[in-house]
Amino acid sequence: MSDIQTVIGQLQQADDEKLLEQLGAYSKAYASDAAKFAAPATSVPLDMATMGPLDGLMEIGRRVLKRWQKVIYDLVCGGGEGDQDARKTILDSLKINSPEALAAAVAGVLISAFNVGPAIATIVGVLFGRLLLPAAGEVVCEYWKEQLG
Repeated sequence: MSDIQTVIGQLQQADDEKLLEQLGAYSKAYASDAAKFAAPATSVPLDMATMGPLDGLMEIGRRVLKRWQKVIYDLVCGGGEGDQDARKTILDSLKINSPEALAAAVAGVLISAFNVGPAIATIVGVLFGRLLLPAAGEVVCEYWKEQLG
């Protein structure tokens, strides 16, 4: 997990657009070489010849993020049976009030419960940290539902 925490620290320096571009590029490249994404520090060149325009990558990144937002929202806030340990991990990380802690928790849940590659899970975790941290405590599900709109 320390590799993931190191990468989370590095990704915290990037803006949302850059993270969405990376998420889109990773998602696009994943199908052709899934094993490459087993390491959280994977690098995929953002080459327009093979990846297409950056706006397209950002749109793919937004769609991937929205998909995982819905899945994790249902897990944490849906009230169903779901994975109680995963739910507790994410809710406990919110209490720490740290974007890095939330990013690590979400990445860990994506990896362990949903078999998402660490490179993709780490970026999604960082974006989650930025999205959800403003809503701490009991109102997180209400705030999150509004964000999913």
